[in-house]
Amino acid sequence: MGAVEDAVAHVCGSFFEYGVAVLAIFLLIVLIQRPKNLPPGPTGLPIIGALHLLGQRPHETLARMADKYGPLMSLYMGQQLCIVASSRDTAMEFLKRQDAVFCSRPPQRGFEVIFPKDITFSDITPASRHLRKILHSQLTSGRRIEEAEHIRADEIAQTVRSIAPGLVDLKVRLAVMTANILTRLIISKRFMGRSGMNSTEEKELQDFVDITEEIGDCLGTANPRDVIPAFKCIDILGLGLDRRFTNLRRHMESFLSKIIAERRQNSKLPEKDLLDVLLEQLDHHEITEDVVISIIWEAFAAGMETTVLATEWTMAEVLRSPQIQAQAQAELDDVVGHSRPVQESDLPNLKYIRAIVKESFRLHPIIPLLIPHHSSHACSACGYHIPAHTNLLVNVWAIGRDPSVFTNPLEFQPERFLPEGPHAGTEWTKGFDLLIFGFGRRACMGMSLGALLVETSVASLLHSFSWSPPPDGIDMTEGSGLSVRKAVPLTAIATARLPTPVY
Repeated sequence: MGAVEDAVAHVCGSFFEYGVAVLAIFLLIVLIQRPKNLPPGPTGLPIIGALHLLGQRPHETLARMADKYGPLMSLYMGQQLCIVASSRDTAMEFLKRQDAVFCSRPPQRGFEVIFPKDITFSDITPASRHLRKILHSQLTSGRRIEEAEHIRADEIAQTVRSIAPGLVDLKVRLAVMTANILTRLIISKRFMGRSGMNSTEEKELQDFVDITEEIGDCLGTANPRDVIPAFKCIDILGLGLDRRFTNLRRHMESFLSKIIAERRQNSKLPEKDLLDVLLEQLDHHEITEDVVISIIWEAFAAGMETTVLATEWTMAEVLRSPQIQAQAQAELDDVVGHSRPVQESDLPNLKYIRAIVKESFRLHPIIPLLIPHHSSHACSACGYHIPAHTNLLVNVWAIGRDPSVFTNPLEFQPERFLPEGPHAGTEWTKGFDLLIFGFGRRACMGMSLGALLVETSVASLLHSFSWSPPPDGIDMTEGSGLSVRKAVPLTAIATARLPTPVY
């Protein structure tokens, strides 16, 4: 038996030595091929790079790394080189000065399958520019926002009327309201909160809810094949993501194909919506029915969750501070009074409400690392060489908590954005202190509409009710995923503060 054991030990030792040698050669090749003069950053492992360091909330981890390596750092996520900008100045360098270099998006399998030929992840081409113009004219232009004010006012009023004094699930109320606003704008349908629906309408509603939730879950799930080329041909982790993406896309197509068929049979609507305009463009500018489906669902996905989460985080912060709520309601009483609901025309005079929203955007950016950018060719920036095909992450979560920019950055202080405050001129449409909507060619098209919805919703909720935390308090823990959700959805106790006829 001793001879056998010796032989086994010898073989195992040989395999171990061979493995160590292969690993050493692999690391040597990686070091030789690693681009020179990169920004500093952590040393990763073979194949996976620094993925194991990121944890459940990468924006927080990367912010801590920036304290060690500096406001511009480099690291490998899998085998994909990434640079991370974590300060106002480094963000300006890449989103403004190097915008032409970094206006591409990295290939991501989820978007390729779920949103083929979309606007967010597709290359900037004449066809995509044409689609952006359509989306802007039908949803986010100043003219269209003004024309659609009655839709927003109607849905906000219905939401306020649906709230009875007592414990309220605010997340659900906000989701219903935002979904109805967007579906009325995009496809002239109101799915949620309706009474007397038949079985077909109930199924349509459930399909819509299922699809929107699945889009958020799929795009928020990390996909190893996006950063490790070897995983492109095999599902080594057993996640089944490709199958899940394909099934979701089929569900999206089936749902909208029925609505498109209905629209073709009866196109006599009072006014054209986004779907009408896109259908008129079929076979022009490379627009096919697949493209129409992608753009419609992209408009839903981009607007719904971000608006709901931003409003939810804002209300959560207000509920944690009775003083802030009292000051906001004093302003509302002074500007609006108790005899009518809030109107969008009141917003320019509701400076404290706007400051509250800005402060919430600063502390709780919904897409904390923005959507990644990708370099089309090599460039020099901040004294470093940045190779072609490098991904760029902009850590707006870290920028909003930078103590060199914001005094007491972890405290919720809306006063900093008031006219007399130190950040009075800060806007999300300019500058780099509030980058929640991005900047440059890839800035969010819906920033004006999104900010308007959040401000009006917060103002209406605070004007109509006094709010107090539930018995178990308010949990401000962040969840995980592409969007920063509250781990525990917001509930609160509502008390009416206006005469009954106003509701």
